[in-house]
Amino acid sequence: MGIKNAGKDFPLDDNNKILEINSPQESVGGVYAVVYKNLSDRYAIVAMDWDGKPHLGIRWFWSSMGNPVSREYSTWFVVPTSLSRNMLFGLPLDHEFSRKIDDFLAGKIKGTELK
Repeated sequence: MGIKNAGKDFPLDDNNKILEINSPQESVGGVYAVVYKNLSDRYAIVAMDWDGKPHLGIRWFWSSMGNPVSREYSTWFVVPTSLSRNMLFGLPLDHEFSRKIDDFLAGKIKGTELK
């Protein structure tokens, strides 16, 4: 079952809670790692599989439910593949971790290797 109401009261400092958001379950595989989060702007970017392929997902944790949502369940906005690497390179990430995420997006490693 998915997570409801992951909005302004969601414990954004808890990566394990973020990784529990897995809706829609028929399309989201794993949510393997929190790539980046901004506590003041209340958003998180994750590495996940979407329909069996590696992607980044992003979600905002504001208002009562956050965004995006579907049928009251918290979901991820799937970043288009053509934008993923540019988004990744624009984040202030540790070089080693950034390279690992890039390898995941390129299909060189599985999401389970990100943990």
